[in-house]
Order: sequence, then C-alpha cells, then structure tokens
Amino acid sequence: MYLFPPTLSTLLLAAHFSRVDNDWLAIFCLALPFILFVKKFWVKRVYQILLILGGVIWIERTVVLVQMREEAGEPWSRLAIILSVVALLTVLSALSFETKKAKSRFIKTDNESSPIVFSFALTVLLLSFVHWKVAHPTMLLAERFLPGTGWVEILLLAFYAAWITEKMLDIKKSSTIRKRIWTGFSFVFFSQFILGLSGLEKFLMTGELHLPIPAVILAGPLYRGEGLFMLILFVGTVLFIGSAWCSHLCYVGAWDNLLACSQKKPGTLPRWRHGVRIGILLFVLSAAIGLRYLGISGVVATTLAVLFGLLGVGIMVFFTRKKGTMVHCTVYCPTGLVADWLGKVSPFRIHIDNKCDDCGACTFACRYNALEADDIQKRKAGITCSLCGDCVQSCGKESIHYKFFGLKPQTARSVFIVLIVTLHAVFLGLARL
Repeated sequence: MYLFPPTLSTLLLAAHFSRVDNDWLAIFCLALPFILFVKKFWVKRVYQILLILGGVIWIERTVVLVQMREEAGEPWSRLAIILSVVALLTVLSALSFETKKAKSRFIKTDNESSPIVFSFALTVLLLSFVHWKVAHPTMLLAERFLPGTGWVEILLLAFYAAWITEKMLDIKKSSTIRKRIWTGFSFVFFSQFILGLSGLEKFLMTGELHLPIPAVILAGPLYRGEGLFMLILFVGTVLFIGSAWCSHLCYVGAWDNLLACSQKKPGTLPRWRHGVRIGILLFVLSAAIGLRYLGISGVVATTLAVLFGLLGVGIMVFFTRKKGTMVHCTVYCPTGLVADWLGKVSPFRIHIDNKCDDCGACTFACRYNALEADDIQKRKAGITCSLCGDCVQSCGKESIHYKFFGLKPQTARSVFIVLIVTLHAVFLGLARL
C-alpha cells in the first residue's frame, strides 16, 4: 500500500498530460511506476524528485487556469482549491518512500546513491535549460521528429545517466564501461552525421554541414572569422572537467582507443613526440589564418581539412594499432594538445601517493603514454594524461586516485564521475554537427 500514493500521483499526471495533448509524457508517466520493481535506493530518490517536479507542474497548471478563468470572468476559487490539493498530495506522496516497508524494500547498502541521484538531477537540469532556451530549432532530436517528446527524451537520458553512474562507481567495471559508452557516443554521433549527409537535415544541428574533425574546432573559427560555438563548448568543457574531454567526449578519440586496445600492452613513444605535437598545432593554426588572409575558397579549405582528417585516420590504422598507444591523440591531434594544456586549469588531477612501489602496472593500463617510469618516479602523471581513470583500476596498492581540492579520494572520484557522466548524457542528446 505504501506505493499506492506515488503510483496514483503519477497516473494523475499522466491524465493531465493526456488532457493537454502531450501523449508522449502521458505514456512516460504510465510506464514510470514499473521502475519501482528495481529495488535500488537511487530509484527511490529519483522517484521522489519526479514527484516534487510533478507538484510544480500542478502549481503551474493551476496558475494558468486561474488566469484564464479570471480573463473570461468565470469563477476560479473551486478550481484553485482542487488543483492546489492535488499539487500538495503529489508532493506529499514522496513521503510514502520513507515508511518502514519502503525503507526495507529500497535498502541503502552504501554511500554511492547520492552520486547517482546527482547525475540524474544534473542531466535533467542541463537538458531542460537547453530545451527551454533553444526552442527554434530545437536541439533535442526526439522533439524534431515527434513534437512533444523532448521532455521524455530528457527524462530517459537522465535515467541513462543514473544507470551509467551506478556502473562507473564500481571501480572494477569503470574502465570497461567508459570505453563502451565512449564508443557508443561516437557511433551515435557519426550515425547522425551520415544520415545528415544522406539528406535528412534534421540530424544536423543547424541543417548546415560541418566537418567532424577535432582540429576544425580550433582552425575553423580562425579561417571563417566566426562560428565560435564549438570552440566555446570545447573550452568550457575542458575547463570544467580537464582533459577528460579526450577520453570520454571526443567523437574521434574513441576510434584511436579501439585500435590501441587491439594490442594487449601499450608501447612507448619517443620523447621528441612533444615537439612534433607543438609543431602540428602551430602549423594548423597558421594554415587556417593563412588561408583566410590569402582568400582561399571554402572548397579548398574544406578539402585540406578532410585530407588532414584522413591522414589522422591513417595514423590510427598504421601506428596506433601497431604500438598499442593512442598515437593520433597524443602526437597528431592539435585539439588534444590544447585540451592537455587547458586541462591544467581544471582542479581535477590524477595523484600518485607514497604507497606506490613502482610496479609499473599503471604503465600497462595507460594508453595515453602518460605514466612512463619517469612519471611514476615523480609521482605525477604526464602531460598527456586524460583522466580516463584506467590506472586507478589497475593499481593493486590503491596508490593512484583522483584528486579534487581537499576531498577524500573516493569522494573526488565520485564527483568526477557525476560530472563526466552527466556531460556524456548531455552530449549524447545534443552533440551533432
């Protein structure tokens, strides 16, 4: 019986959405109670959040209907009382989860439920803000094809973020999960790109074609003299979560990772690679500026950018696959170098403490060549560290961990996972060309 009030509140919300012709949200609300079969503590908290949001929806609807009645000169007091009571009962139904029976069903077995709930809430908050602020054209793909489904997509992505956060918090599974969701994001990203090229313009962000080459994020604005959106998004993300952009959110880096992992152990790279990396960055930036001031046509500039991208793919196939180290990301990609530099502004770090016995297990786990013998002796990851966390999982002494201000290692890791998974879910919903 303790689940009856929240279930009834959800069904009343379904009736409301059906009445206002939002059938997709109505269907979502009808299906939502089935999640209560999942006996996870975070499910309870998420359901409580949704019931509170439901109360807000009823209040908003009350205000709208009262204003309509006032303008029409019709009585509204009874309507206001009824809907206010419904709003109050919807919010209070969240307390049903605090009964003894509910607590015995949704048992809190550890302290990891809070990060999961935060991932859910942050995903809803960020995507709702975008959906509210950018209505024409809408950024949400579901809304483009089926008007009214935008909020359903937001909630589904939020549940996805909660689920992935739960998986990532398990340190034994985090490396595998990271690689899978990263590859999945790249697949979705390029699938939309291909569909956009085929003529389905709704799969493109603006209906205009942009090249899916990371270097264009830097070079494009310099050549065009405009179009700073992707650059601002990139810089903002890197300042927020450091160079983890390269190991979680880069749509091309996932390919480099797959090819590197085809080898059981990563190989080492020559020390002169850092100089080559800087040289490639300067070349790309100079070329973009030069092409602009020489008045080179967009067709030529685009062709050169495509050739640069294809050369990067060749480096992955012929060098990354052979070395087992992500050569494209750590040597060739200029955007990766900028991410490494800007990432130093972010407070997130990979820290090696004094329990380290220099066993080298982390060296074999790192595909970014950021934990060579010299780096380990210095107790500091190299410049190419992308905060992927694979080394944290590999360390038997637990001497490698995330550092975030003065937080405890486990808390710092939880904060990082919440932020990176939330951004992953948001990018999955919004990132397209």
